[in-house]
Amino acid sequence: MVPASVTADTNKTRTKYYLTVNEKILLHLLDHHRFKERREAPRAITQKGIAEGVNIRWNHVPRAMAQLSKMDYVLESISHIEGKTRRQKTYHLTDEGLLTAKNLREKTLGWDVHLKKSDDQIIKMRLSEINSTLKTNFSPLKLLMSISEEGIIEEKELLYGVKEKIPKRKAKTLYAKGEISWPKNFIDRESELATLKDWTEGDEPRTMVIYGSIGIGKSALMAEIIKFYRDRKHILWYEMSENESQYDIFLSLSEFLSEIGKQYLSEYLDENDEINFNEAIRLIDKGLRGEEAILTFDNYFKVSEEVADLFSALCELASKSDSWKIIINAMDTTPFYCRFYHKQEQSKKKIAELTLKGLDMESCRNLLEAPNIDNDALRKIHLMTRGHPLTIELIKLGDVNSLKRIKGFSRQEASLLLYLKGVEST
Repeated sequence: MVPASVTADTNKTRTKYYLTVNEKILLHLLDHHRFKERREAPRAITQKGIAEGVNIRWNHVPRAMAQLSKMDYVLESISHIEGKTRRQKTYHLTDEGLLTAKNLREKTLGWDVHLKKSDDQIIKMRLSEINSTLKTNFSPLKLLMSISEEGIIEEKELLYGVKEKIPKRKAKTLYAKGEISWPKNFIDRESELATLKDWTEGDEPRTMVIYGSIGIGKSALMAEIIKFYRDRKHILWYEMSENESQYDIFLSLSEFLSEIGKQYLSEYLDENDEINFNEAIRLIDKGLRGEEAILTFDNYFKVSEEVADLFSALCELASKSDSWKIIINAMDTTPFYCRFYHKQEQSKKKIAELTLKGLDMESCRNLLEAPNIDNDALRKIHLMTRGHPLTIELIKLGDVNSLKRIKGFSRQEASLLLYLKGVEST
């Protein structure tokens, strides 16, 4: 019996032949369990190998492995990989995971399916009988992933792959490291959004830095640009965090480039323990050359010298490109020693700046969702908050504690703001 925690998927209407990502990973690791004791691990049990084996995006693997690890089904380790010099994360089934995977394999091999032969004859049989019928040796996972929703396995597709498909327009990639801050309300930023669109469509500068305080709307503005261009350009969204390292950014850039079919940086990171900065930058340039892309970095603030150096190099690359651009959201209080460019680069049209200010009174009214608020009360709120969007949101929610903790208001000031919001025109 397969535990419900493995098979449950609340986002899909499950057909008989549907497998969750976690179930596919268990079966994939089961196929390679015999290599557990080898000194050099096969590429198939690395994050990349698992992504390819179960046909999911590489950046989805860590989350799935964390879930399986929490259930004590897989064990993570760092191993030497066949043909590689750099050690990588690998995954093996635990005893519990092995038992669960074997039970899942036994259950699915007993499924009734229909084999559509090359001559269009359709034969009903157990999944376990497919290999003996076709005289093949496909893994259970390969067979399972070949079943259509109607329970049909086509011999031609299984043996030879699908040929002569009409080529589709190449889809654009949206790769996110961290959560994209999709705005619930996008108010009074039409002018700034128009500026960003004009900049995106223009030739130079190739890098835009958006400055502002926490909660002023930088992330929401960048998310709106992503929403507008997501079907037209490849997009990288990178949410920066404390203690961000140069290697962290190189790794996410390599994953993004791999998503758009450029493996140069990824292969270099796999094969080298010591990373040569200039070589990595060269491979980023090679991977992005000719690609219509926007690299977006959210929450740039206090960073190490090596991270600032990396951003300087990326902006220099972008300034020589005619196809891709960079948007960086930065705190207006970013220390000077963390800045990655000099003011002269603005005059050289390498860097553009956009500073976000507070909302006007009418936009505050809209964000408060208080159309009947007294004008004097609204004026006082605007004066006390300076039209800061996050503060207005907290007032709308009546969140006194957050107004104190995040924005530094006293309890009396926070209570006054909430009182003013409720004062209506007479």
